[in-house]
Amino acid sequence: MTTYDYFERDHGEGYLDVGGYELFFRRFGSGDETVVGLHGGPGIPHDYLAPLAAHGSGERTVYLYDQFGVGRSDGPATGDFDRYTVDHYCEEVEAFRAAIGAEQIHLYGHSWGGMLSLEYALAYPERVAGLVLANTFADMASAHDAVRETVETLSEESREAIATHEASRTFDAPEFQAALMELIRTHICRTESFPRSLSRAFAEMNHDVYGLMWGPTEFTVAETARLRGWDVSDRLAGLDVQTLVLTGSYDEFSPDLGRDLADGLPDAELVELNESSHMPFWEQPDDHFEAVEAFLGEVDAVPG
Repeated sequence: MTTYDYFERDHGEGYLDVGGYELFFRRFGSGDETVVGLHGGPGIPHDYLAPLAAHGSGERTVYLYDQFGVGRSDGPATGDFDRYTVDHYCEEVEAFRAAIGAEQIHLYGHSWGGMLSLEYALAYPERVAGLVLANTFADMASAHDAVRETVETLSEESREAIATHEASRTFDAPEFQAALMELIRTHICRTESFPRSLSRAFAEMNHDVYGLMWGPTEFTVAETARLRGWDVSDRLAGLDVQTLVLTGSYDEFSPDLGRDLADGLPDAELVELNESSHMPFWEQPDDHFEAVEAFLGEVDAVPG
């Protein structure tokens, strides 16, 4: 395993109608077992999840797709943002599952995609064979607190820039952008250089989706954010699905959030990747691949 661009592998791609609009997808492998990867952001195209393609084989098919309003998928009419909600994106997963003709799916959800995976599994438990919850959490308040704590690990110059430009809401200021890049390099992706797929995903991010769902920056959850107050922690005990929880020791969402998530689920295994932050599939690709492949193999082997 290396960090080359997995989209160079043979794959199928196209568009699926999910009821009134189309989603762009890529497919890897040709097996009966189905894995669906849900990207984060909200609003970052699926390209950065390219390493998941390596799990496609003759026994397993991996699907990656851009969510509504993201990447090459259809978006709303100008100014129409009503579908940018947790409920809509949850129903979109179900529509995608139906469109690919899979009775059950394994879900790999990263960051916001992990939140979405939890929502889907709670709504459609009979459709979920197994869950991989990567670098995610069970409630927004804890996540916001964790990100604010990472600010304290940054340089004094970055901390001052964040405080100054948050107060004036001058988020485009070079000093603020430099502080954001320090956060990214320290707590989101610690590779020496950004993989091509990740750079492409960052460049094509839909900031409307991100702003409506989360807020103006990584550090601030807006008062009007549609994810503000999101919390499924009191529902985890009822989610009886085999689960792998992945976290990175340097993640902007503290490993404690991963531990709390795993502790709250009745059938969960926790793997902490100690040289990774928020993107272990790029930072520790071999270890990440082995953990996910072992989990999928274990779940695949369970009768029924």
